[in-house]
Amino acid sequence: MFQYYPIITVTTSTDTMKKALSCLSFLFASYGASADYSVSLYTGKSFNQSLETENGLAIELDDSNHVAFSIDRNLDSARYGFYFSKTESNLLSSPNKDVKMQYALFQSAIEVSLANRVNGYVGAQVGANHVKTNFTSSDTFFASGLYGGFEYLFNDQTRILFETRWIATIVNNASNVSCTLPTDEDDQCLWHFDGDVLNQFQTSLGFTYRF
Repeated sequence: MFQYYPIITVTTSTDTMKKALSCLSFLFASYGASADYSVSLYTGKSFNQSLETENGLAIELDDSNHVAFSIDRNLDSARYGFYFSKTESNLLSSPNKDVKMQYALFQSAIEVSLANRVNGYVGAQVGANHVKTNFTSSDTFFASGLYGGFEYLFNDQTRILFETRWIATIVNNASNVSCTLPTDEDDQCLWHFDGDVLNQFQTSLGFTYRF
């Protein structure tokens, strides 16, 4: 007895695959255009203000270089995001005493068009400064400040920038590195602050890529 078995053939159309890939590419492109994020890389110079301890000792930090990066969300003429900066310095009176600072800050700024392919921006920042030394325990302090700069637009995606930041770190006796012993310049207790503020200024050159 003859039986008929149907044969099912599955075929893949090259045109169909191309259309599907095109749709996916369009969706990703649309997402990127609507998201409008940016990543920036910086390098520059950090200038440190002197500090005075509760016992009247002046602490001078050497000026140093820094590296940094930021990730921002861009909305029309506004932006907000996260900034991280790292710098290594030392005490001018004791060059063998190293001080490392790592800033982690939330930031927000507004953008203004100044000329063809040139924008200016100004903003504020708030977060923390983690201070680590080779002569006492590390600690984290509250930090805030202002920043602003100029950027040149090569195209919609790539920019170069020049930026200046003022960052104020609040240091006080609640710190883990504070102590109540008599101090001198060779004593670890010289980090006994009395509600003082460390002012630091950063000037940076940077590169930004938007996606």
